[in-house]
Amino acid sequence: MSDAPTPKSNVNPGPPPSTTPSGQAGGGPQYPSQPFAPNPYASKPRRGLSRGALIGIIAGAVVLLIVIVTVAGIGISSAIRGSQADPESAVTEYLTALQNGDAKQALALLEDPDDTAFLNDDVLKASNELAKIGKVSTTSKPFGAPFTKVMAKFSIGSERVTQEFVVEDQGDGTYTIFQGGTVEVSPYGFDDVPLALNGQDVADAAGDVWSLFPGAYSLGLDLDAFTVDGGDEIIVAGSGTGVFDDVKVVLNDTGVQQFRDAVTDAVNTCIASTNLAAGCGIDLPGTLSDGTVVQDGTITRSLSADAQANLANLEPQETFSDPLEVPGEYIGLVKVTSSSCTQGGATGSCTIEFGPSLGTPQVDFTSGTPVVRWD
Repeated sequence: MSDAPTPKSNVNPGPPPSTTPSGQAGGGPQYPSQPFAPNPYASKPRRGLSRGALIGIIAGAVVLLIVIVTVAGIGISSAIRGSQADPESAVTEYLTALQNGDAKQALALLEDPDDTAFLNDDVLKASNELAKIGKVSTTSKPFGAPFTKVMAKFSIGSERVTQEFVVEDQGDGTYTIFQGGTVEVSPYGFDDVPLALNGQDVADAAGDVWSLFPGAYSLGLDLDAFTVDGGDEIIVAGSGTGVFDDVKVVLNDTGVQQFRDAVTDAVNTCIASTNLAAGCGIDLPGTLSDGTVVQDGTITRSLSADAQANLANLEPQETFSDPLEVPGEYIGLVKVTSSSCTQGGATGSCTIEFGPSLGTPQVDFTSGTPVVRWD
């Protein structure tokens, strides 16, 4: 028997027959009233769902909700705890995350890196714009429980590379990359140079070793006098050894001219000085080695012919320690005379032999404005 309510009749019996209340005079002959006919357009009451049907719908909704929550939970777990497949899949998923420019997902597959300064979406996006990671193939072998060694071969742009990963079984059906996920590089020779790696200031790095995703990188420098030679597209993969061997921070044409102008101006200023202390490494003592006393303010200096030629053709020299400290070549002999030299009670003019020469200039671009120093 159904639990649904029983529908009521649609017949409208109409008003009751008109009657005259007791004790009240009638107003004429009385006729019984006729009942109204059933209304064929009246709506029928809706039949309610059975209890069993309601229970079935509710149970189905609960099951659907559980499925949705479970699937979402699996996705969250995968993003946080690593791959849920096998060691090779963990590596493939990691490299796929790099292909997709998803640094967060890539980091979720790694054991906590020491330095994440460059492990972000912006640096990764710039890397993919230079050269994306291509087709990946992997092989694996046990490496002592709970570790597996996975060798991955893939391309970065047109270059084929190999990288070794050590994957750890977390014991709960998930795998993370324990070692080899990032490339550790040492930017030797770039100390105190305001470089940018894929657009990010290298000063953001925690130490003198940079942790990088496998990929392509460029080094830029916001100094108009310098260029990063070999820094347009640097492929980083594998052990990272020798990554920056062919990368140099060098003076460009603008910088070379600034170097020459700075040294020439310094030399001209020093040569023009009539004082004993002239600068540029050509200062004179008040008393010479033979006892001659030279009066300050009476000195005349000039460059030898060789020194003039060397200064006119001065070239900056390559440096390997600090690119912003640029040495020059040896310039040469300075001729010196004085209009007031005193020796043995006699005073007169003299030529000073074996005086100091102009050595090798060192031009410091650290502050942006060239500053000349002398050895």
